[in-house]
Amino acid sequence: MIKRTALACLVAMSAFSPNHLSAHPHVWADVKVRVLFDDKGQVRALHQYWLFDDYYSAFVLSGADMNGDGKPDQAALDEVLAENMKNLKEYDYFSRTWSGDVRVQTGAPGELSTGVRGNRLEMSFVLPLAEPVAANDLPFRYAIFDPTYYIEMVHAEAEDAVTLDAAPKTCKSKIRQPNPNPEQVALAASLDQTQTAGDTLGMFFAETVYVTCG
Repeated sequence: MIKRTALACLVAMSAFSPNHLSAHPHVWADVKVRVLFDDKGQVRALHQYWLFDDYYSAFVLSGADMNGDGKPDQAALDEVLAENMKNLKEYDYFSRTWSGDVRVQTGAPGELSTGVRGNRLEMSFVLPLAEPVAANDLPFRYAIFDPTYYIEMVHAEAEDAVTLDAAPKTCKSKIRQPNPNPEQVALAASLDQTQTAGDTLGMFFAETVYVTCG
C-alpha cells in the first residue's frame, strides 16, 4: 500500500529539491477555490483544488505507476488522496474560515477527487461550513495554509483563482497578501527539513481571501 502523505512523507521530497534544503517551505501547491453559496445567498462551502509542484508530483506519481506502463494508476492515486485527507483532518484540512473576526467551524470534506494535470498531481474536495454564513454586514474570509509552513499554499496566478458560485450579484472577492515581519522571514529561512517552528509559522505567510456582498 502507498502511504505517502502531505504531512508525514513530504520530508522525502527534500531529496528532489537540493536548492531549497536550507529553508522552509519545501513543497508548493497552487490553489484554486470556488466559494459556494446556497439559495439564501450565504456561503456554504469551499471547493478547493490543490495543484502540487513538479517535485512532489514526481515523488507521488512514481509510486503510483502500479502497472509499469509509465502512467499513474487511479486506484493508487485515490489511496494517496484518502491517506492525505486522513492526516489533514488533524490540521483542519489546512483551512480556516471566519465571519468577521469570529472563527467559523467546518465539517467533513466531500466530493474528493484526484488526478494529473500535465505532470502535476491535483487533488480537490469540498469543505462545507458547519453552518452557512452571510457575507453582508461582516465579510466572510478564509485562509488555506500549512501551519508548519513546510508546504507553501498560494492561489494560482489565474483569473479563476477565486470564483463565487451562485453568489448574489453584489458579492466580490479580494486576495490579501501576507506581510510577515523580518523575524518571521528569518525564522522560516533558518529551518531545514528536519526542523519545525511549531504550528504557528504558516499563518504569517498565508494569503487571506475576503468575500463581501454589500
